[in-house]
Amino acid sequence: MEAIVEEPVAAKIYPQLEETPEFREAIDSRSKTIEDVLESLKKGTVLWKVRSLSNWYRRKYILDHRNGTLRYEPSHKAPCYRINSEIVIDDIVEVRKGWKTDTFNKIERTVRKKNMKSPDRKHVIDEAACFSVIHGRSKQSLDLVAPNAEVADLWVQGLGHLITVLDGLQQEERFERWLKQRFQEADLDGNGSLNFDECLILLKQLNAKLPRDTVKRLFHIANINTNSRNDEQVLDAEEFVIFYMNLMSRSEIKELFTRYSKNDKEMNAQELCHFIQTEQHCKDFTVEQCNTLIETFEDSKLKVVGKVSFIGFTSILMSKQFEIFNLSHTVVYQDMTNPLPHYYIASSHNTYLTGNQLRGESSVEGYIDALKRGCRCVELDCWDGPDGDPIVYHGYTLTTKILFRDVLVDAIKPYAFYASEYPVILSLENHCSERQQEVLAKHFCDVLGDMLYTEPVSEDMLFLPSPEALKKKIIVKAKKEAPAEKDSESESEEEQEAIKVALNMKSYNQQTKVVAEGLSSLVNICQAVHFHSFEEAKVSGKCHQMSSFSETKAEDLIEKSAKDFVMYNARQLSRIYPSGKRTGSSNYKPTPLWNVGCQIVALNYQSSRRPIFLNESKFKQNGGCGYVLKPKFLCGNGDYDPDAVIKHRPSAQLKLTIISGQHIPKANQDLEGEVVDPYVTVKIIGHPADEQKLKTDIIRNNGFNPRWNEEMNFSLKVPELAMVHFIVKDSSTTGKDATLGMYALPFSSMQQGYRHIYLVDYMGSLVSPATLFVHVSIK
Repeated sequence: MEAIVEEPVAAKIYPQLEETPEFREAIDSRSKTIEDVLESLKKGTVLWKVRSLSNWYRRKYILDHRNGTLRYEPSHKAPCYRINSEIVIDDIVEVRKGWKTDTFNKIERTVRKKNMKSPDRKHVIDEAACFSVIHGRSKQSLDLVAPNAEVADLWVQGLGHLITVLDGLQQEERFERWLKQRFQEADLDGNGSLNFDECLILLKQLNAKLPRDTVKRLFHIANINTNSRNDEQVLDAEEFVIFYMNLMSRSEIKELFTRYSKNDKEMNAQELCHFIQTEQHCKDFTVEQCNTLIETFEDSKLKVVGKVSFIGFTSILMSKQFEIFNLSHTVVYQDMTNPLPHYYIASSHNTYLTGNQLRGESSVEGYIDALKRGCRCVELDCWDGPDGDPIVYHGYTLTTKILFRDVLVDAIKPYAFYASEYPVILSLENHCSERQQEVLAKHFCDVLGDMLYTEPVSEDMLFLPSPEALKKKIIVKAKKEAPAEKDSESESEEEQEAIKVALNMKSYNQQTKVVAEGLSSLVNICQAVHFHSFEEAKVSGKCHQMSSFSETKAEDLIEKSAKDFVMYNARQLSRIYPSGKRTGSSNYKPTPLWNVGCQIVALNYQSSRRPIFLNESKFKQNGGCGYVLKPKFLCGNGDYDPDAVIKHRPSAQLKLTIISGQHIPKANQDLEGEVVDPYVTVKIIGHPADEQKLKTDIIRNNGFNPRWNEEMNFSLKVPELAMVHFIVKDSSTTGKDATLGMYALPFSSMQQGYRHIYLVDYMGSLVSPATLFVHVSIK
């Protein structure tokens, strides 16, 4: 695809790119190895950063492999300011080829709107020469134009390779890389070494406050190459890793290692298998599997004779297989053949917004981000747009506008099944005129084509299809054209009563906007209808009809008719959305809605607070596919009463021992400030009768390796609904205790035994390399 640009822009931009001499040597990326590609990027290439059709910035971009950044150098016309002049490779989320961002969409749209009156003055910019680097938590886009498609391919291939490599690093490799990055930051003069005093400063930044004599002794032990600088001993990066690991003594793991091995130097496969079967509750674990673990995690010569050292044993305990989250739940493990209403569905509200509800920016990035995070229901607020093309934005506010078609082309079609193959529901808020509704329908069909689920609803349908039956399908959820009137004389009394209900619904619909025939024909198993009462829904509601409730309306229904709400949700879908008063894009508590079986609990995904954190923690199970099977008692036998259930159910007993912490950071992962005083709070979130909170004592001046060894006991009446939330805080005597890291998971996904917990922030990003070490026992 190509964009046609008027000569004043193209003459200044594109011809100059073509004449740049730096790319004349082998630029065909197809003939290069990945090593060649990376070497080319290390030398750097001239690219144009674009912000709009008229704002282009010529800069030389370089892959700085030493510092792990993508940076640019200034031109003589555009001096480089240090701020925002580089992007850390770890922060790059994605590299996109072509016009796949808001910036490029706006450029394309601006060009299309211009009437090209003078064909002789037209130039072309090739879409294949354009690419975007998506980075940071806010998913910012760095939009670039290369001199040709081959150079763009070099950057897309090279950066894509680095992202893949970083994603595949084991925790141990990530930790070592993290340590070396801290080392480089502390090496202010860039000589590749740190003396003893410089190491002390870095240790304080890393929250380690240890006796000076102990640190000095281990410093000398780590200096294996006897390096010196100005007659004083120094450590290089590799030696600093050894030094830090020696400081980070894991005596709590050493006790386990000694208990299960015949000596404290090595453990054979049979002894390792005994430990895993006994302590980790993996009864079917075999010696052969233990040999595989040894082969993977042991780095010394012991590997050859099938034995593991204490360091290798520690690496095994810190591996993904022995995290607290059940490894088998990281893939789809639930039955996916039940009707759609029997599942919780990860859902987003006002998905297009990246900020607040009044002045925030509307962006295709909102949809891409949500879909990549496993969201299965996204919202489109559609309004009449200029030139007969519908737009998406938050009506009657100052939020920016994007084209409906751009959402489908750049987000829905390429990313709908990026994270999951199970169906995506497009929740349409239709504010368009009848004419532009037909344009909506045309865009749906032209862009999505066979991806759309278009099967008509049969009159005798009793249950909705299953997620399995709807794989790779996109469902349109919207209001449908009101049913036509029938001649009631030929109908039975029952049929006449049903017609009265239908006519009432028609009367209601006629008070609102007419639904165009083309759009109405795309609506089938998610037909939006107005909710009147649970009684009416029970008598005349169809399984393919669904209603939306504001959070306040839903909370009122739970308070007055919780059991009826459960029965309704067993057969029909319900969608809950935030109150209009939440202009800052905050969220309500999703747990009470999940407790009564509401499936589409829509949240503002751009928020970074607790509700979104709990939502993502809940949907991490079942392979993160965006569908979680509800407990059987929420799927329709009619016996479950949320208010009375406590009297009849036995309790599950959870015993947690918070043993220790490792590398607990300062607040916001700052390097400056005092060493933290950490403590751990554990909360049970779920049925109101199960909600409880316990916390450990405070460990003073130690975020490096705090040791608690404190036991907590919880009794759960409805464990199927329970989530366990760990929060690490810094005790403060002068203000609010700062949150340092957290983790949450469904109770049903907890593994028993000795487990590590990798702490994250509210956005789910790793607070690397911070961990908790715990013991879990469930009866």
